[in-house]
Amino acid sequence: MLRQVLATRYYRVAVTLAAAALAAAASLVTGSRMSAIDGLLYDLSLAATDRRPGTDGEPVAVIAIDSDSLDSPELAATPVVFFTESWTKLVGGLTDNSVRAIGFDVIFKFSASLFPGFDKQQELDFRSAIAKARDRIVLARTTRDAPAFPFIGAIYDPIADAGKASPGGIAYAEIFPDADGVQRQMRPAIVSAGGDVLPTLAAAILTRAQGPAMPSTMLLAPAGPLEAIPTYRLIDVLRCIDRDPAAIRQTFAGKIVLVGTNLASEDRKRAPDRFMPPPEGRASSVGAPGADCSLPRLGASDWESQTVPGVFAHAAAVEEVMTGNLVRPLPLVGRAVTAALAGVVGAVCGFLLSPLLAAAGVALLVVALFGIALLALPLGFWFPVAVPAGGGAGAMVLAYVARFVAEERRRRRVQHAFSQYISPFVVNALAESDAELRLGGEPRQVTLMFADLSGFTALSSRVGPEVLTEVTNQYLGLLVAEVERTGGYVDKFIGDAVMAVWGAPVPDLDHAVHGAEAALAGLAVVLRAKQEADAAGRPGYSVKMGLNTGPAVVGNVGAPGRYNYTAIGETVNIAARLEGVPDDYGCKIVVGEETRRAIAEHFVLCELDWIKVKGKDQAIRIYDLIAAKSTASPAELAYPAQYEAALARYRAGDFAAADAAWRAIAYPHAAPHPPPAVMAARCVELKANPPAAWDGVFVKTTK
Repeated sequence: MLRQVLATRYYRVAVTLAAAALAAAASLVTGSRMSAIDGLLYDLSLAATDRRPGTDGEPVAVIAIDSDSLDSPELAATPVVFFTESWTKLVGGLTDNSVRAIGFDVIFKFSASLFPGFDKQQELDFRSAIAKARDRIVLARTTRDAPAFPFIGAIYDPIADAGKASPGGIAYAEIFPDADGVQRQMRPAIVSAGGDVLPTLAAAILTRAQGPAMPSTMLLAPAGPLEAIPTYRLIDVLRCIDRDPAAIRQTFAGKIVLVGTNLASEDRKRAPDRFMPPPEGRASSVGAPGADCSLPRLGASDWESQTVPGVFAHAAAVEEVMTGNLVRPLPLVGRAVTAALAGVVGAVCGFLLSPLLAAAGVALLVVALFGIALLALPLGFWFPVAVPAGGGAGAMVLAYVARFVAEERRRRRVQHAFSQYISPFVVNALAESDAELRLGGEPRQVTLMFADLSGFTALSSRVGPEVLTEVTNQYLGLLVAEVERTGGYVDKFIGDAVMAVWGAPVPDLDHAVHGAEAALAGLAVVLRAKQEADAAGRPGYSVKMGLNTGPAVVGNVGAPGRYNYTAIGETVNIAARLEGVPDDYGCKIVVGEETRRAIAEHFVLCELDWIKVKGKDQAIRIYDLIAAKSTASPAELAYPAQYEAALARYRAGDFAAADAAWRAIAYPHAAPHPPPAVMAARCVELKANPPAAWDGVFVKTTK
């Protein structure tokens, strides 16, 4: 016993450690990739708390090429590709008013030389402005599109850029979303096909602004919506450069400025601020040019979209580095340890708790992990939840599989040991139950059958005990097979008889129907075996049966240490008495009144008589079970009405009429002395010796 206990404990410990190891391995395999589930939880956590590790401040501003600017009187007639005059004014106005750096999220890929008739002086002025402020300007490019060569030449610094694969003022604007299409991770550089490490737009802008270096891994973790970064219309800024340079200095001095579009149909990105309410902007100042200067902040560029202009992803990355609001994924070691611990918790829940409680425990684990993630954000870490949560749930399932395997082995040992002696139904109930075996029972509605092999006494005088036992077992086996096929439980064997129960130990709402099915099927297979035995000259049996339905107490009876699962009560006693009744009427299956009520819809039954069985003072109705209605012949269907018409005359005391009626009836089954003949003979006797008081009840004096 001690060895089994220790083996069970070691088994559980081994499974728990295996679950923890698998969870940790899954964490290491997934690495720093953000799954869709983690991405969703990360975005929700950003919306749930605005606490971040950095300082407050607005070191970054965005100048937006918006639809209002494009429709303004100054710019409406000029294609964006020819905005060089406006860009010259913008660069000069910003640099003259002490901005730290300017980043264009616009690719200047066309030169004036490609367009005959274009004022090339405007481009020369713009290139001159770029060259003058090259230490504070970054131009964007992509892996497919680069600025035109004249602009690259203008930004090139002969001293600082000597020997580099690309000028420091040229940076890559590509950003790479996570698997769910949301832009969360920002990189300081990308690696070209040739192996060159090339800076990204945000990293290059930080270098130009002489700010902190961009870390190798960082997540966008805005405390508010990305478009809440101070944003101004291009046209408003251009007007103020002309009319009120002091307003430009007050708004942009000391800041990093990014220039890009915020149009609803161009360069939109899904960002982790998608669950935050969009920011509201101030009133528009766009209209006819006047003498005033107004720089209202813009709000959301598209209220119906869950996307933001791409320039805001770069601006947010720059702002987070400048403010120290840096959030990184938890290191791999920490994630592996957490996943392993979650696996241990899940396995413990699976081994010790019921399925419902274990599922609730894992749900609480997931909630706790998400709570830890919220607490880790202000410390600068994102705590991935998906792998530890999946590890906990998987460990719980693994523990249950292990429990099932172990308990299944134990259950099979119990079944194998005991199924040779008691019913498989009882064995299964004992194997599945955690309750201790105890004496006692419970009330149930059940159907009972007592079936007795006819001819046992005569056969025992003709054959030896070995042959008698073999034949008896063969025929009892035929009956048992039909009982168990219909969901019944073989309670016991009583010599050449068998007692069976339907409705216990396994509940069965149709126990009476199944009992009747088993009785008819058992009768058929026994009679068929008897015919084959008679034809071959071998010994064989016929059978008679009694069925009764009603309440009984079912459970373990016996003495401490020696149990028998059985049914007891009045219903059982009457069923036992009915088993002997077929001999009195020349039929094979007799059922009681409650059984008839339960099965009348499905079976053909004929009321035989009122009888008093031995030991009972009250008369009961008994019925001959003829056939299933679904397979009954016309003769079987017509027989009950004919018999019961004669029975009515018999109970009325008109024995002559009952005698004549019964003699005119043909019993639908082969029988040497069928019920009509038995009752006709009884009428002859009653006519010869009329009773003093007639109540129509036949008193059975033997069991």
